[in-house]
Amino acid sequence: MHHQPCRSSLVCALLIGLGGWTCAQAAPLDCVNISVSEQVERCARQDKELADNALNQSYQALLGRVHTQYPSHMLQEQEYLSKLRNAQRAWIKYRDHTCVLEAFEVEPGKPAHATLINLCVTRLSKERTRYLEQLLPE
Repeated sequence: MHHQPCRSSLVCALLIGLGGWTCAQAAPLDCVNISVSEQVERCARQDKELADNALNQSYQALLGRVHTQYPSHMLQEQEYLSKLRNAQRAWIKYRDHTCVLEAFEVEPGKPAHATLINLCVTRLSKERTRYLEQLLPE
C-alpha cells in the first residue's frame, strides 16, 4: 500500500475516509511539546479555529438568551438583536484590523505572518467569548 502526505485537510479527510492513506495533517497535534516551526503554525491555526467555534457558540447562546428574556416584548427583542449584530460586526472588523496591525512587522505571505494573525485572533476571540457569555445572564 502506498502512503503519501496530504496537502490539504479536506483531501486528507477524503483519502483517509477511503482507507489506506495516511496524512501528517491527520495526526493529532501535540501543541504542548512543540519541537518544529510547522507545529507552531498548525497549532496556531487549530487554536484559532477552536476559538472561532467557541465564539460562534457563545454568540448563538446569547441569541437564545435574548429570545427568552424578551418573550412578550418583540420590539425590545428586535432592537437588542439589531444592536448586538451591529456590535458583533464592528468587533469582527476591529479584531481583524488589529491582528493585521500586530503582524505588520512580518512580511505577508510568510508563515510567521499567518501565525501572528492566528495567535491574535485566538486571543481576541477568547476575550470576546467571555464578554458575550456575561451578557444577559440567565
